[in-house]
Amino acid sequence: MRMKLLAAALLALAALAPRPAAAVDLALVLLTDVSGSMGDDDFAMVKAGYKAAFADPEVMAAVRANGGGIAVAYVEFSGEGETKVVKGWDLLTDEASTRAFGAAVADAPRSFRGNTALAASLREATRLLEAGDFGSARRIIDIASDHPTDGGRSAPVRDAAVAAGITINALPIVDGRIVGTYDGHMTYSAWQPGQGGIMGFYRRDVIGGAGSFALAAHDYSAFGEALKRKLLLEIAGRREHRHVPLQLAAE
Repeated sequence: MRMKLLAAALLALAALAPRPAAAVDLALVLLTDVSGSMGDDDFAMVKAGYKAAFADPEVMAAVRANGGGIAVAYVEFSGEGETKVVKGWDLLTDEASTRAFGAAVADAPRSFRGNTALAASLREATRLLEAGDFGSARRIIDIASDHPTDGGRSAPVRDAAVAAGITINALPIVDGRIVGTYDGHMTYSAWQPGQGGIMGFYRRDVIGGAGSFALAAHDYSAFGEALKRKLLLEIAGRREHRHVPLQLAAE
């Protein structure tokens, strides 16, 4: 019964999202964790970060230079069965459409504030990309989360997405606050016992595919700048911005 409900939810997610034309260079899902570990002030900073990044002159220039345009969807997630396409699919081709997308994301109310089902959200984002008519476009899931570990559940979901030709990049938010428990002890977003911290988790279990990378935002106030640099990498499909001091780490 649980699998049937999940399948129905995935089909509904794909059906609700408008499908852009196939002639795009990039199809990008911006998958954002809005679970309970994110306070209201943090959520406001994340939304402000999206607005600032999509209004940034470098990002708008990168979109304009990407001849076929970019299909983009902003998706929020929290616990099992809590995934929502908040905005998208939108076709970004110029400054006006890029700025308008960021403003719409910033204005949208919060969808959830429950637990964190990272693997389930990745699975649904994969289905969303597979349901779209994108031709030979690059397909990327861009996941932003402060979740520090999930016991290996995301790795097989990541592997399935990569096998389908999808790249998963990550923007871990590392703010050093308590986000839950691990093996009976309190755990912090910057800490994971013996596993290289939150960045180690995303490198090992989450990112994958052609050119995949993880880029950390070291607190919520730095989210917008990290997102901007990440978008520049993804839109251009190159690594000109690898030198930035934000723990850019290729898989």
